[in-house]
Amino acid sequence: MGTSFIPLSAIIAILIIAFLFASLPQVNYKTRYRVLYAIAIIMLFAVIPISEYMTENTKNSHSNYLLVLIFDIAVGYFCMYIAALLKFNVLKRKNQALENALTEKQQENVAILLEHQNEKQQALQQRELEWLADKIKMFTEEEQKAILASACAFAEHSLIVITPSISIQQTDTCSQQDLMYFVCSAFFNIGKKRNDIVSFLSQVFPLYFPAGEKVLAKKMPGLERVKERREKEK
Repeated sequence: MGTSFIPLSAIIAILIIAFLFASLPQVNYKTRYRVLYAIAIIMLFAVIPISEYMTENTKNSHSNYLLVLIFDIAVGYFCMYIAALLKFNVLKRKNQALENALTEKQQENVAILLEHQNEKQQALQQRELEWLADKIKMFTEEEQKAILASACAFAEHSLIVITPSISIQQTDTCSQQDLMYFVCSAFFNIGKKRNDIVSFLSQVFPLYFPAGEKVLAKKMPGLERVKERREKEK
């Protein structure tokens, strides 16, 4: 056991040093796993000089000889295993950083896209409301303001309809069909649903549609007819 004590002690010392080095937080992961890989390779190649050193002394028993060699190889593979774990952590951190960067980029792209879509939608709403304002000039100025206030609220908030502060009177220069066309054309173009437009017409122009929403829904023109009339105007 005398001569086997020296290589055994050296292997234990190297194991302790490798373990302590692997746990040093001030040293980056990349350096740690590279040094551990180097130690692992050295330990595996150290089998040859250790074997030669121990065979020169006949006092070493066969069991001691195998014990030291097996322990040396085990320490080498252990260092290699720890190095692989550290390398895996490096790759994991890189992948996580990449995922975070991609997520942030995607969020930025979505925000830009939504902002662009909102700008386009607001511009479209503005054009259609201006077109509607031009079509209802047969009403009094006060009635126009009340209609447009309700139209703006409906355009901005899909299911919110503000009843005008005054009653919109019927006028000979604007028939039911014309009024339905004006309102449907503007709101179809900005993506409003047919049922919501029916509610808008019924609540904002009750004198035009006294029979209620069910009758109005049957009379109201479809999207294709509204588009055809709009195209003819152009």
